[in-house]
Amino acid sequence: MIYLSLGSNLGNRLKFLQLAVGLISYRISKVKNVSRIYETPAMGFRGNPFYNICVGINTDLQPKSLLEKLLDIEKYLGRVRTSDSKPKSRKVDIDIVYFKKLIIKDKELFVPHKNMHERNFVLYPLLDICSNFKDPRNGKSIQTLLDDSKDPFIPKKIEEKVYIPEIKKVIAVEGLIGIGKTEFSRKLSDALFGELVLEEFDEVLLEKFYTNPTKRAFETEKSFLELRLEQHKEYKTRKKYPQIFDYLAHKSLIFARRTMTKSEFNKFQRDFNHCSGFFIKPEVVILLDQEINYILDKIKRRGRKFEKKIDRKYLDLIQSEYNNWKTKTKFMIYNLDLDNSDFKNNHSVFLNILNLFFRHNF
Repeated sequence: MIYLSLGSNLGNRLKFLQLAVGLISYRISKVKNVSRIYETPAMGFRGNPFYNICVGINTDLQPKSLLEKLLDIEKYLGRVRTSDSKPKSRKVDIDIVYFKKLIIKDKELFVPHKNMHERNFVLYPLLDICSNFKDPRNGKSIQTLLDDSKDPFIPKKIEEKVYIPEIKKVIAVEGLIGIGKTEFSRKLSDALFGELVLEEFDEVLLEKFYTNPTKRAFETEKSFLELRLEQHKEYKTRKKYPQIFDYLAHKSLIFARRTMTKSEFNKFQRDFNHCSGFFIKPEVVILLDQEINYILDKIKRRGRKFEKKIDRKYLDLIQSEYNNWKTKTKFMIYNLDLDNSDFKNNHSVFLNILNLFFRHNF
């Protein structure tokens, strides 16, 4: 087992610890256990008190490769490292305390971590998750190291918790046209080191559809069905996870129900049911929601020629169908309200969303 120490004393400390645990779980290896949170004053400099935890993971990565990935997570969460070695406040700090039974001493990595046996803010969290682990330098247990510690400060237990996220291997992002599914999927894929799967479509056919939806509905949805089917067959053979789809294949029925005649829909539903077993089933569908006027404005700003004829009435009809669908579907739905949330241009807004996703009890 590998044990890591995490600390934060800038901004929302609980949020940054939760984000770090979530990103470690997705990018490196699922966290096996997590300690309680302990609060301690800043040591060696003036700063806000720290929230500290320890976690245990298993990974086949070599120590320096693990260190590189942990530094990438720190950077993603906003930590700025400088050449100045003086201790300072930080949004997140992730250290390798123990790497199995290895002893490593070089300028890049020192394991077990220097002076950890003299720091109660490391020993108390470690005691929660690996009390019987023996320090490879001296064979002492964590409890013995704590008994021998000369650190006079007793960390304060915090009632708040950091959760181990439930890892989702396949995630679909869904919502109205123009709401930002693709951009959100890109950011989520970047955060989780996932494989991004973008919907394919025929722009010429879509332009014809929006010109005359009733006449072109069956032809258009049939085209989407065929494209999605081929794409899902391809991605079923791939083993990189998580897969982040910027659409849900089953959305075909949502649109078809509102745009086709009854006889067309019945025929299309039979075709869809025949194919449905080939579709990759997402473990969670992130359903984006936003006030329709904002969506119309975004559609206008992105300037796709074939979307010029989309109006409020059409979006209201599709939104009504989404609302009806989500009350009946068997998919796990995670509702995400994007009103006043500029996740595209504000990284901190996206981190707030990601934090809530990691803390959600699916």
